[in-house]
Amino acid sequence: MELTRKIARLVMSSISNRQGDDLAEQYHRLRREVIELGVGGYIVFGGNVDSTAQLTHELAEEADHPLLVSSDLERGLGQQLDGGTVFPTQMAVGATGVTDLAFAQGWATAHEALSAGVDLVFSPVADVASEPTNPIIGIRAFGGDPVMVAAMTAAFVRGCQQAGAAATAKHFPGHGDTRLDSHIELPSVGADRATLEAREFVPFRAAIDAGVRVVMTAHVAYPSLTGDDVPATLSRVVMTDLLRGDMGFDGVLVTDALLMGGIAERYACGEAAVMAIEAGVDVLLMPPDVEEAIGAVREAVRAGRVTEERIDMSLRRIDELHKWLGDYRKADDNHVEFPPEIAGAFGDDELPDDNHRVGLSNRHEAAADCIARRAITLLRDDEGLVPLNAAALAGKRVAVFTLKDSDRAMNLVWFRSKFEATLPDAQDATVDERATPEQLDRLAGSAAAADVSVIAIFDDVVAWKGRSGPSEELLTTARRLIDAAPDAVVLAFTGPEISLELSAARTLICCYDASEPSQRAAVATLFGEFPMTGRLPVDVPPLLRAGAGLRK
Repeated sequence: MELTRKIARLVMSSISNRQGDDLAEQYHRLRREVIELGVGGYIVFGGNVDSTAQLTHELAEEADHPLLVSSDLERGLGQQLDGGTVFPTQMAVGATGVTDLAFAQGWATAHEALSAGVDLVFSPVADVASEPTNPIIGIRAFGGDPVMVAAMTAAFVRGCQQAGAAATAKHFPGHGDTRLDSHIELPSVGADRATLEAREFVPFRAAIDAGVRVVMTAHVAYPSLTGDDVPATLSRVVMTDLLRGDMGFDGVLVTDALLMGGIAERYACGEAAVMAIEAGVDVLLMPPDVEEAIGAVREAVRAGRVTEERIDMSLRRIDELHKWLGDYRKADDNHVEFPPEIAGAFGDDELPDDNHRVGLSNRHEAAADCIARRAITLLRDDEGLVPLNAAALAGKRVAVFTLKDSDRAMNLVWFRSKFEATLPDAQDATVDERATPEQLDRLAGSAAAADVSVIAIFDDVVAWKGRSGPSEELLTTARRLIDAAPDAVVLAFTGPEISLELSAARTLICCYDASEPSQRAAVATLFGEFPMTGRLPVDVPPLLRAGAGLRK
């Protein structure tokens, strides 16, 4: 194979079919990259299951080499593609304490991904959530206990790869102890090697022991490992000496997206690509300029900075991954059974009764619902207000306040419809950070006059936001409502660290995320349909002192 096309196979481009994207223009660009340049694959953002399956098939037919098709699926295929199941966040899984549910999520995610032509799942997050103010990891991680995170990570990997897709442990050597978002700038972790061994490395070692096929890098500096501020992605000490040498990983190593600020703000596109290859990486994910990245690596080979044997080594690993995936593609997918490991994670009344040939999607949804219900965590209930009694509240004044930042595109229909079905006469008000003082006065008056107030506050971890938790304006609104109605019940559709911001809330329930299953589960649990069995998967000191949400 000619050198340039060898190098191109180490590059993974992207295609986005989200609202406002020009899919036709992207398709022509991607087709040129795959056919003319010979890139090795791409990552999919947005679209639906059918259109993505058609796209992957068309490109595979025209390419002269096998393609890796990947997607960020931490919350299931539905995180990216319409028609896929949306799961709660990994921290919700951690709050259940049931590793079989992590296995179930991995298996269901892989099974659906393969139906859409996606064979490389960029999940699970193996980071340990040790920093409460982390703006980019938070609820994406299973929790803050390295041993628990390791068990959940390994279970997800086994489930995903048993279904036939490659799992990806990310972000090595760990992104959980940062206060900056690597999408924007380069974070640095100051922990010493002993701390990293006891915390960050534990889940990655477990993933490797579980046979994980792919590891993704972190755009994070680790001075205690490297002696400088070079990002781990570009460090041979981290990627080759530590990951491949000490930990024995010989699978495919993929960068996090090279267009992220943690790399792109410090290094030119071509130089970053060359340094990543020198460090030991196999796949260059989303370089800002695909042709520049390919050209820079080619020139580095010609100049003797990188050997062609080094390129061939990465191609060998990629080819081995394709061979592993191909073995699963040959199987008859029409007779896939729901694995017995998953059935053991459910109660008798939680798993739909269907045979192994039909109803798999229903079982995926059942797994998502089961995670959501078992995750709901009672952080505080000083007055013993919950669960609420819907019959006793009939005819009383119930005020429901839904708080979300205006720039968060969340569909809250399931929360509202479930609440309305339970208490049809409840008064609902939606508030964002743009509320005026006069509006806040009226809302506070409504809260004070209600017999029961429910405050639902929503947030999500998203790239480039640069902060953790809801905006200060939204938190101020929540505090104002809590002050007006001290006995209000607060439903936090975000991580448990919000308890640090809402210390005056006497009743606080952590729901972890705003997924459809979590919205339904929150209301059902609030009204006593299910017990609140979730337990804190992270350390939040005030809650730990109070003994809230702790495992017995």
